[in-house]
Amino acid sequence: MSKAWWCGWTLAGLTLVGIGSSGWAEDSGASRLTAREAQVFQRICAECHTRPGIGVPVIGDEEEWQARRVKGLDELLANAVNGLLGMPPLGTCSFCTEEELRHLVAFLAGIPLDLEE
Repeated sequence: MSKAWWCGWTLAGLTLVGIGSSGWAEDSGASRLTAREAQVFQRICAECHTRPGIGVPVIGDEEEWQARRVKGLDELLANAVNGLLGMPPLGTCSFCTEEELRHLVAFLAGIPLDLEE
């Protein structure tokens, strides 16, 4: 597959899940991202979390995230910060603040931040 083909599908997927438009995030009550967080998601998180079949939970996959949400946002955030299985510490976002990581994890998991904070 060409890189252009993959990028096209990734961008299409991001539009479907609600970054910058209505979609999954809005319908599920998930946290919304700031413009900077949306860019981080597109450049870093989407590299794995929009690719089915590689062993990571795909954004918008309710079945995958439901089991993870019961752990709570703090534990999911700790997993992202410390790394888990194949995910490196900070999900490779060494420049992200804790607040940005919290928002990104909540967005991925479909957790409304106002219910957690």
